[in-house]
Amino acid sequence: MRIAAFVLVGLVLLGICGYLYWITTPLYALQEAGIAAARHDLTAFEKRVDIDAFVDNLIDELLVTPAKTTPDLTSLQRETGNEAVAFAKGTLRGQLINTIRRSIGGFASKEGRFTGYHPSFGADAAIAGNNSDMHDVQGFIRAAGKELGREAGKLKNETYVRLTACARQQPKTITGKLLGSPPQIVGFQAKLLLAEYGFTKDNFKGLAGCETKTDEQGNTSSQAGFKFYSPKAGKEIVVQLGLYKNSYFGDWKVYKIANLPELMMSLNEDYEYQVHSLMTCALHGVTSQAVNDEVRGLTDRIKKNVDTKGLLERFKVRFK
Repeated sequence: MRIAAFVLVGLVLLGICGYLYWITTPLYALQEAGIAAARHDLTAFEKRVDIDAFVDNLIDELLVTPAKTTPDLTSLQRETGNEAVAFAKGTLRGQLINTIRRSIGGFASKEGRFTGYHPSFGADAAIAGNNSDMHDVQGFIRAAGKELGREAGKLKNETYVRLTACARQQPKTITGKLLGSPPQIVGFQAKLLLAEYGFTKDNFKGLAGCETKTDEQGNTSSQAGFKFYSPKAGKEIVVQLGLYKNSYFGDWKVYKIANLPELMMSLNEDYEYQVHSLMTCALHGVTSQAVNDEVRGLTDRIKKNVDTKGLLERFKVRFK
């Protein structure tokens, strides 16, 4: 009897230890995320999925990084294009995050949009004090800053509008469906893409392994693979989810699709070419000459601004 009691206690302790280990694993975190999604428990889901980081990584991989490698652009076109893409990312980011949170929690979440940048011209005007000359300088800086900010924003916004217009000309591509769609149906288009690729419960074919690594800095990460049958590809494909360790005790969180380039290749989606074509289309006509023409109009507006007249008259400044 005593031996049987010891064996029973040993088995109980082994079971407890096994369970305590299990709840610190990436697979347990994925299981919890799946249960939370099925129960529409957004709070529990966000404990296991970093939605913001997931969407950020997705857009960076599909749009931002390919845009930066667009060939045959001038430095002006590249800079303008990067700003327009950043604007597009901010808008698309909010739409996709809202879609995920609505799908999981069943309600509309509040996500701020990228509203542009505001140029800073430093603290020069702050030293003006009561000096009348410096007040004129302050007025000039204010007027010039306002006009420069307006022009910079105008160029970025016009390029963004072109970007979305060009995306609408590619309705069958990823970029066309996400960037070219009206904001109210972007989430619906994303769901259609998932169904088209086969990333659904009905097409799920099982686990494809899980690997945990620790880098030289001691950061631990994990990748878990999931197999799906893709009607688009006509074969099984593997989606690798990347997870990071959120605490010492194994609070793992999903934050990206780790094999996105390979995944897109398996789905016959040449998204880099799609983005390069989009950027070339949107930046056509953005040239130094076009900017010079805009600058001539800008200087005319600065001259007419009431805040600049005192300084221009005092120093006999003339714009050409």
